[in-house]
This record gives sequence, C-alpha cells and structure tokens, in this order.
Amino acid sequence: MLINQGELADLTERFLWGRAVILYILTKFEDEAGSRAGFPCFFAQNAVRRGRLRFLLVPYDLENARYELDHLACGLRSYIEEIDIDTLDISHHRPLLVLFEPVPSLTTRNNFKQIFIEAMQYLLDHDQRPWPSHVSKDPAHHTWTMCFHGCELFVNVSHPAHVLRRSRNMGAGLAFVINPRKIFDIAAPANRRGRAVMAKIRRNIDVYDDVSHSPLLGSYLLGEAQWPQYMIDDNNEDEPLQCPLRFY
Repeated sequence: MLINQGELADLTERFLWGRAVILYILTKFEDEAGSRAGFPCFFAQNAVRRGRLRFLLVPYDLENARYELDHLACGLRSYIEEIDIDTLDISHHRPLLVLFEPVPSLTTRNNFKQIFIEAMQYLLDHDQRPWPSHVSKDPAHHTWTMCFHGCELFVNVSHPAHVLRRSRNMGAGLAFVINPRKIFDIAAPANRRGRAVMAKIRRNIDVYDDVSHSPLLGSYLLGEAQWPQYMIDDNNEDEPLQCPLRFY
C-alpha cells in the first residue's frame, strides 16, 4: 500500500500496523532534548516538515511465512512512474520509505539481511523494463546502482538491530529508504559545495549516532561503490556485505 505522509487515516485493516510504525518514524525528526543533534540528514528533515514523505507498506503473510513482495514491486513501480527524473528538485522531492510489517520472530541482523536480499532479487526477477544500458550489472563497477522500472535507485536499509547506528533504525521493523539516485547528484554534486554538504551530514551522523559514520559512505559521482552503502553494520570493523544478487 502506497500512501502519503498525511494519509494515515486512510489505512485499511490489513495495513493498520503501519500507523504505529509511521508515527514512530516521524518522532525521529522531532527536536531532542539535550546536546544530541536532530536527525543528521537535513534534506530528510525538510521533507518531513513539508509533509512530503511517501510510505510503501509491505505486509507479512503469516500462513506462508513470507513477506508479500508483490506489494513492494507494484508500489515501487507506481512511485517511479510519478517521478520526472529530468525535473527533480530537492525542495519538492518525495522520498519513499518502504516499511515491512514487524514480525516478532524476525529481529536479528541476519533476518533483515536475508529479507533485504530476497526483496532486491524479487525486484530484479519481476522487473518489466530492461536494465539501463549505461549501468553495469557488476556491483563492483563504478557505474553500478540498483535499478528498477528503468530508474536508477539508492537504497538505504534501516532495521532495529542497529543499536549504535541510530540513524539507521526506524523502529520495530525493517525499512528501506529509497530515492532516485540522481537526487544525490543534485543535493551533493561533485564540486566544492557538494563535498561540503556531504561533510556536514557526516558530522551530523557522528553526533547523532553512538558510532562514527561508516567509512563505506561515498559518492557515485566520484566513482565510489554503491552496494556496500545500502546495508551497513552497527560498527565500522566488519567487512561489507557481499552482493549475492543475480542479474540477467
């Protein structure tokens, strides 16, 4: 189910779990007492203040013990079809938060890693448009980024097993923050201004989280790998997740 930030009252019974999840996420952007700074990404802060977040709810099929990933694919197609890549504007952009229904038996990082990989593979397997010809299918290549429905994407994975990395914990369930990758070219271009923007956000992360920002964070325009940035550990010591996806 794909909804706008101000449409919580429209949730049907099948998706009522989403209300508590969304309300918790919105509290992440409220001012905190004490010396800790607010949420580190000021672009996200602005989107919340303007009511511009979109949410895609993915329910869990208890009988078959699996997430209904067709909701993910259909909702993401609809989101992408509303985007005009050529006229992206950071002030009017609408980030997408994909929220997976919290399940009491799925709480570990390995659980969330498996769901993340299954979800990405499901998108690849059910993509109705060809992979963009200018994007490599090798995740180690500098042009690679996740693509779906003809659109280059960036996927930020958040989950409750993050304890120290608070900026990647959106509450009780797994969450993907998905944006068209090119919005980052606009927000932080490969110039002096862009480098200053990235440096400020990373300083904010160092204050907000209980661990310094991940050394895996990088810039597509500078040729730095995207896949390792999607799902990062709660520390800065472990090796990055290797990409197991199959590209056709």
